Amino acid sequence: MRIPFIHGIPKAELHIHIEGALGPELMLELAAQKGIDLPYSSVDDMRRAYDFKDLQALKLLRVERIDHGVRCLEDARLVDYLVEKQVPLTVCPLSNVKLKVFDDMKRHNLKHMIDLGRAVTVNSDDPAYFGGYIEEKFLALHQAQGLTSEDIYKLARNAFNASFLDPAQKKKYLNELDAFVSKFGAN
Repeated sequence: MRIPFIHGIPKAELHIHIEGALGPELMLELAAQKGIDLPYSSVDDMRRAYDFKDLQALKLLRVERIDHGVRCLEDARLVDYLVEKQVPLTVCPLSNVKLKVFDDMKRHNLKHMIDLGRAVTVNSDDPAYFGGYIEEKFLALHQAQGLTSEDIYKLARNAFNASFLDPAQKKKYLNELDAFVSKFGAN
């Protein structure tokens, strides 16, 4: 793969921590202020649901995107659900390695998730602590796992699709991405 492809491809960042910014108390308060019906009415119920011990809790929370999610492959029913519903995972590979979720980048399961058809994205997590932004993540994955331009294109497309942009903005960025790939190729 050409490294300029990684440099030039349009990218979207979906996952940067602001630790503790939205606890269950604040979620309930904001939902009440905005008239949003949540499936849980108390902080304790919500905390139990966020423990994610089963697929039903995930469904009840109406999850639209999952941060990290690299352990999802341990549950075949969960993988089937995530693939069927195309629930995106905002994977942060360098932090996964630094935090010893994986021993090294070669052992990371991101490429396997791409191959399974998961709506996986690559994100920075905490760039100052874990090193680099999306471009550095793509380069590290390319070097360690042999990600192809087609893989990078899928990751970028998944990120725009998983974003909470309004449909017109999302379409604009997807069109820019497709135009870039048409011009420079994804092979």
